[in-house]
Amino acid sequence: MKEHVDVVIIGGGVIGQSVAYYLSRSGVATTVIEQNRIGRKTTQASAGMLGVHTENDQQGTYYQFCQASRNMYASLSDELFSLSGIDIQLSTNGMLEIATNEEQKQRLQAKQKAFEGLEWLDGGGIRQRTSALTHAVGGLYMQQDGNVEPLAVCEAFKQASLGMGSQVIENCRVANIDRVRDVFHIQFENGGISADHVVVAAGANSGKWFEATGLKNPMIPTKGECFAIKPSDPSIEQTLFFHNLYLVPKRDGRYIIGATSYHYDSSSYTSTGGIFELMNRLFRLFPSLQQEELHSCWTGVRPGTKDGRPIIGEHPDVSNLYFATGHYRNGILLAPATGKLVSDMVLNRYVPASIERLFTPARFRKGRVRYANTRERTANGGS
Repeated sequence: MKEHVDVVIIGGGVIGQSVAYYLSRSGVATTVIEQNRIGRKTTQASAGMLGVHTENDQQGTYYQFCQASRNMYASLSDELFSLSGIDIQLSTNGMLEIATNEEQKQRLQAKQKAFEGLEWLDGGGIRQRTSALTHAVGGLYMQQDGNVEPLAVCEAFKQASLGMGSQVIENCRVANIDRVRDVFHIQFENGGISADHVVVAAGANSGKWFEATGLKNPMIPTKGECFAIKPSDPSIEQTLFFHNLYLVPKRDGRYIIGATSYHYDSSSYTSTGGIFELMNRLFRLFPSLQQEELHSCWTGVRPGTKDGRPIIGEHPDVSNLYFATGHYRNGILLAPATGKLVSDMVLNRYVPASIERLFTPARFRKGRVRYANTRERTANGGS
């Protein structure tokens, strides 16, 4: 293991691995430290939707960021396959956001007016595309949205980064970040590593690093449960999005169904009540799916924030300390743009002011500190 690198990234989910990928592509020596296995927590629990329009009701900087990130996947799919040999299973079949009552219909029709390229389908048009659906009053077809296989994306970023000289440390919990003059010292149970820059991309576990560096803890860990079925004749091709349910068809024939949402809940077990409620929602819409094989159930903890926006940028008081977290249920969608944005920030490349303002960690400022453990140390360790 290298003892000193340019950048240490705390967190090896899809966001951390994307940051490592874009930095490595620019020749920056990176090390990713993950307390579990790479991508095996929130990333693995994701459905992989690239739902730009399901996550936005109006134009604006955030919508543009989502759109740019989704668009990156077209070339990224080929690029990552070339570098890693891993197919991220990009689906370009589009998405349907479906209304089952008049109130939802009005909201979706207003959304259609706000964006170009969204096609309105009446109830009959929706059922032509999803014959198993028993009730719909209309919906939007979003041709450019789709989905990917989340763990494949994360693993492809990892393998491509390793091929460019990055290193990964798994099953390793960071205990402390210290700073001696301009060098960060990242300490863990069996040793440590130093770096010129640190990026915190620890998902729902990022909160302690905000508090340790003089910021308010902005994180809202939000538990979500999903299940998958394996239909005997998988006929649904587009991702389906309802007001309290989604169905994501995968290449291997599975349908992923989600998701429950429990704020301030970091528990890792999958509750029978949560899955029961999801099944009730699904079977009211698709009664015929009750006869299909139950494949699996699982839980993940989404990294929500108190103002609902991701946190991407440099600490307002600690130079060269960056955050890339708080993507809630959009980590897969926003991974490419986030990785490139953090890379641009670290390398002092141009970043639009509107993007910096939207995602800045400074919005959770409460006081000023100078170093990551709030103490300045001399080179010999004295305080």
